[in-house]
Amino acid sequence: MTKKHYFIALLFLLCFSNNSFAQTQMEMNETAAASFIKADTELNKVYKQLMTMLNQSEKTLLIQAEKDWVKFRDSHCKFEASQYEGGSIKPLIYSTCLEQLTRKRIAEIKASIKERNL
Repeated sequence: MTKKHYFIALLFLLCFSNNSFAQTQMEMNETAAASFIKADTELNKVYKQLMTMLNQSEKTLLIQAEKDWVKFRDSHCKFEASQYEGGSIKPLIYSTCLEQLTRKRIAEIKASIKERNL
């Protein structure tokens, strides 16, 4: 085999052994759940960063806002996924919704951080 053939074989293996090319519903569900976990980890990071910038009364308000936001996010995504009750796609819909709303929240918190740095 030439180097070109090895490269093509390696590329093929990398592409089709990676979760980003999920083919089955179970793989898609797992990929969506992992994407949400990654977003949630990022959210916790920026949340902690904002908390370090706040005084005690602001911290109390942010803690309550975040609790309320998490309740909203979770209940909203349960609602969005409920129309797929009994279907194997339901976990994908739920996790995707969680990730999308979490990414929006990350943007909101980053905006607050930026405003406070002006």
